[in-house]
Amino acid sequence: MDVEQVKRYVLSSLVCSVVLLHSFAIAALGVTSNGAGGSRQGLFVVSIGFGLLAIGAVRLINHRRLVTPWLACALILPTAVYLVWFKVMH
Repeated sequence: MDVEQVKRYVLSSLVCSVVLLHSFAIAALGVTSNGAGGSRQGLFVVSIGFGLLAIGAVRLINHRRLVTPWLACALILPTAVYLVWFKVMH
């Protein structure tokens, strides 16, 4: 395996884990907040933004096209979880 390829793998996993950790933390904060003033929706949007940032950064580090179906997954999966959460809780 080439050293450059290993560097890209390590950097990708580091970026992905750190940024997605922030995304999950913000999503958890949105779930546990009381929702005053639309804070849940705002935190949800920020969480999706962090997910898009993580996927985009990994794609750029590995010299892949930026527009990919993986970006749709970053939008669809959190939206589905969020909608199910509101349907069950309300």
